[in-house]
Amino acid sequence: MMTDDPGVISLIPTLVVFILAVLTRRPIESLISGSLVGLVMLNGSQFISGFAETSIRVMTDPDVAWVILVCGFMGSLIGILIRTGATSAFTDKLTTYVKSAKSALMASWVLGIIMFVDDYLNSLAVGSAMRTLTDKYKISREKLAYVVDSTAAPISVIIPFSTWGVFFAGLIVANGIAPEGEGLNTYIRSIPYMLYAW
Repeated sequence: MMTDDPGVISLIPTLVVFILAVLTRRPIESLISGSLVGLVMLNGSQFISGFAETSIRVMTDPDVAWVILVCGFMGSLIGILIRTGATSAFTDKLTTYVKSAKSALMASWVLGIIMFVDDYLNSLAVGSAMRTLTDKYKISREKLAYVVDSTAAPISVIIPFSTWGVFFAGLIVANGIAPEGEGLNTYIRSIPYMLYAW
């Protein structure tokens, strides 16, 4: 069991994640390994019961449950669109307008701005819709990922009528920053100061 102020030792799980991610290029397994190392550090030989308690606490948190549901439903929707051929049909339609690597990236950027409702939906939809088209023009997946990521959360943050706006408005009220019913107005007034998104 660790003390209340573990100091530098608390960086070990992060180092495990970082080193494994670099060596194996497998981010999910690296994150799981880092989490397990942290659980062992916190609970010692009782890490299995610690894992169970932590899992229950995390899974019953309303915010985490909301993220899991949103990601699950949106991921399922995108999966259905891919399986039914809807994304392929959309990509085929875009092919008539996209004639170069630059226009493929520009189309990805514009589509990312149009899909402002939610950053997860944006990433999933734009990424799956534009992947084939950008592959055709030999644009690296990393470059596509950068364009998609640059328009996902930042646009959702700047446009307040998104899941981010609703989520942060709730947090603003819950933390006493604004009175009940004024969370969204406070959020909108703070948009000019959201430097990362801009």
